[in-house]
Amino acid sequence: MGHTQTGPLGLRLALAVIVLLICLIGGHVIPSFTRNWLVKRGEALLPRAFAGFDKVSLLVTLVALLAWTAFPDAILAGVALIVAGLANLVRMSRWRGGRTLSEPLVWSLHLGFLWVPIGLVLLGLAAVPLFELSPTAGLHALAAGAVGSMTLAVMTRASLGHSGRPLAADGPTTTVYALVALAAITRTAAPVAVDVFDVLLWTSGLSWIAAFILFTGHYGRILLLR
Repeated sequence: MGHTQTGPLGLRLALAVIVLLICLIGGHVIPSFTRNWLVKRGEALLPRAFAGFDKVSLLVTLVALLAWTAFPDAILAGVALIVAGLANLVRMSRWRGGRTLSEPLVWSLHLGFLWVPIGLVLLGLAAVPLFELSPTAGLHALAAGAVGSMTLAVMTRASLGHSGRPLAADGPTTTVYALVALAAITRTAAPVAVDVFDVLLWTSGLSWIAAFILFTGHYGRILLLR
């Protein structure tokens, strides 16, 4: 089998592995970081601990991603992806993300994970002929949204923690989160809003570049001067 046949399969497998790692690792660290922050503020309502529902959600997500990797256009794979997306949405609703809106360093993690259920549902809908949705919307929600947002959210937090600085987002850090969110939103919307496809594509590309340039400049200085 030539690479023209295996290339798309490899790309789907790679993205599936990354998304599953976000679900697995993010499902532990996001509620843990949120709990620590809420405890310091004296909050009584805390995130649910990792339990049976999380394990079931991970299993459903694993099955759905495997089915999509092997049979991306199959309706059953699409239904499985939708179920997995909804399961992860319920899962993250138990992490008290709405209580963290005053601290970007924490809510950025929840926002990054939110792209997982969004991307899974969009991919699932694309496999159901009734909706006539391009699969690229779901792909970009997972890649630009989940992977891009979670990468920056974790890197900023780790950089502050390992350099001995307070775990609080400053202006440039919050701007990084906003830029990568804009990049993900516009890139996900581009395949749907075809009339303004070029505008959305340029907005996404420039926002993505700006986010990583700002991160590199701001955190490069922090890490070099620590």
